[in-house]
Amino acid sequence: MSTSNASVFRVQSWRTTLLAASVVLLIVMALLMKWLVELQVETAQERQLREAVAREAQARCFLLATRQEADACRAATAANVTP
Repeated sequence: MSTSNASVFRVQSWRTTLLAASVVLLIVMALLMKWLVELQVETAQERQLREAVAREAQARCFLLATRQEADACRAATAANVTP
């Protein structure tokens, strides 16, 4: 009877360990997903800001008097925009 009780405790201990490891893994994965989503949102906001600045610079080029000046301005602003 003592041997069967020991094996039951071993099985319960193994199941408890597996359950605890699963819960910890789930928590780690949730935190990792939260960090990844925040990083993606931040990157998208930065990209939208860069695009808005580039559009504004391009729009200012069209206010110039001649087409050559506008083309030169657009070429210069396109060279300054980093992907």
